[in-house]
Amino acid sequence: MEAISMPLATIIIQILGLPGLVFIIWHFDNKRDQRKEELRKTEIAEREQAVREILAQYREDVSQIRQLYENNVELVKNYASATHRLERLYSETLSVISLNTQAQTHLADLIKSSSACDAGGTGKGA
Repeated sequence: MEAISMPLATIIIQILGLPGLVFIIWHFDNKRDQRKEELRKTEIAEREQAVREILAQYREDVSQIRQLYENNVELVKNYASATHRLERLYSETLSVISLNTQAQTHLADLIKSSSACDAGGTGKGA
């Protein structure tokens, strides 16, 4: 409340009387209420700004989380693709090993049958 000096208050009472004093008190009370209302509006605006900032940060965080999930989906897809290629490679490796084993077994049988022919045959150096 704005201060009124005692001499000014006395002059106002003498000139305007008791109704003038009531009017002045009402006027200053009204000014005080206006300042309170302005402070309240300022506080509300600050709160709204803070809420907007919090929501903007929340949106950014949710967007980053969404990006993480999308990256994880891409990783899973890449892993599944790599696993599929690896399974094909293992299958082909097993086929090659199986064919090599069959070829070595056949060679071993040929060597055995060739040795048996030489041992039971005409002898050394024909």
